[in-house]
Amino acid sequence: MLAVKDLDNLAARLHGRRGRMAEGARLYGFCGLATPASLGAALFPGVGITLSSQIQRRLEEDLFNEIREISASLGGARAAFMDWLAARLQLENIKVALRRISAGASGEEASRHFSGPGPYGSGLAAAKNSSELLAALPGGPLRAAVEQAYAVYGGDGSLFFLEAAVERGYLAELLTRAAVLPSPGRNAARSLAAQEADIFHLALVSRGRFFHGLETEDLLALHIPGAVISRRRFLRMLLAPEPEAALGLAAGLAFDRKDGPAGGPEKAGWRRYARLAGKAFRGSNIDFGIAAGYAALKRLEAANLITVAEGLRLGASASELRGRVINSREGEGV
Repeated sequence: MLAVKDLDNLAARLHGRRGRMAEGARLYGFCGLATPASLGAALFPGVGITLSSQIQRRLEEDLFNEIREISASLGGARAAFMDWLAARLQLENIKVALRRISAGASGEEASRHFSGPGPYGSGLAAAKNSSELLAALPGGPLRAAVEQAYAVYGGDGSLFFLEAAVERGYLAELLTRAAVLPSPGRNAARSLAAQEADIFHLALVSRGRFFHGLETEDLLALHIPGAVISRRRFLRMLLAPEPEAALGLAAGLAFDRKDGPAGGPEKAGWRRYARLAGKAFRGSNIDFGIAAGYAALKRLEAANLITVAEGLRLGASASELRGRVINSREGEGV
């Protein structure tokens, strides 16, 4: 556990830890392995992890614990921000519960999809309806977001809107916590939080508007203040006649112009997120930006390795997997 209270020592430790991350050639090397078992042996030698689901759970547990460990070395608004980054894993558990309740799946079936870390797993897996789900959640912004989602969309409402409303609540709280961080380091954390909110906006446009054909007014209500994409621009995106025109309005804001929305708008957004994370990590000598950047890079690492594990399970080729991951080292020069 990090026991230090000063950012000098924290920065030195995080630099050392980043050197062991699955980035660059090391990440691409994992894409060339034969099976999830070989990936598990490479990542967690001697532990006996062989299944993709086991790899995912262990990566999520490690990510949760490491972010909370960093938080414990900080204090005040900085610790509150890091704690909320860790709460992202609890949000994912809530979304699994929403899907389970909507589909009427068994608790046993749903439990296989819950992340290991944190206090919510067992209670959520047993929830059979919205009332039991709310009863399983402790007070706080996530419970309030679920309450608000059910109040607006109802227990039998669209799963798309229920999930989106809870996600919006999480991201709004993330931006609120970023806004009150002390300087230096605040701008780096705010940029990462705003980028995540704008990836959410891209998803609302590409999936909600142009895939599901949902109403503009309903999607506009999910806009998150404080993101780079303003409410007015978001409305213009929703009103655009075709996806290309809508996404063109986000170029240079939610994804980099030189990339365009290659591979899909959300992936383009995550590539920008990776660049912002690398910039925060490199550009923050001994301030909080290095912790925010490191946490973002660790999140990308976990997501990439989960992608690799699932790809190996499904028999994807090395070249396919290299195209699916977001290699955070590619943004080092930006």
